Amino acid sequence: MKTLRMTVPRLWLALVVVLFVTARASAGFGTTVPVSAETSTNIARSLFPVSVVVGTGNLFMTDPVVVFLDDRRIGLQVHFQAYEHRPEKGIAISEEGQALVSGEVGYDRGTKQILLFQPRIDKLDFNGDSDVTRRLQSELLAAWKAQVSDPIRADVPPHPFILPFKDGIQDVTYEKRSIFIQVFYQ
Repeated sequence: MKTLRMTVPRLWLALVVVLFVTARASAGFGTTVPVSAETSTNIARSLFPVSVVVGTGNLFMTDPVVVFLDDRRIGLQVHFQAYEHRPEKGIAISEEGQALVSGEVGYDRGTKQILLFQPRIDKLDFNGDSDVTRRLQSELLAAWKAQVSDPIRADVPPHPFILPFKDGIQDVTYEKRSIFIQVFYQ
């Protein structure tokens, strides 16, 4: 009997150790990080200004503001300057305006990228109305149609708000006019 009494505690101890080691190897905890429109705007501002080539011109964008449009779509409003400068041909065009693009937010765990589904231009307004601005608007809309994919993919920004949990991001959702980042720590 003495042997059996010594064996049972040892078996329990062994079982506890195995369970502890197994649980510890896969243990972790998750949390949800809410992100306000103001914080989203601050994160966006860290990535601006942005300049992109559009046809023979350039689009220089500044002053981003994240807007929660409805229960499904998030927008990014920017101030832009569309310009074309080719002095050899006597071309020097510069026009300013406001744009708003929007989409539905998602996340790709495999690539660790933020997704924007069903992206669209909600607003593209130049400060003035002229033949030049109408041509530029037409070129910008054509470039958007030709170059923008569905979904738009973007790397998670290297912003100080996100860096502490960047590697643990499992999902990014948008519900009830709030962004939520689901994080899992191991």
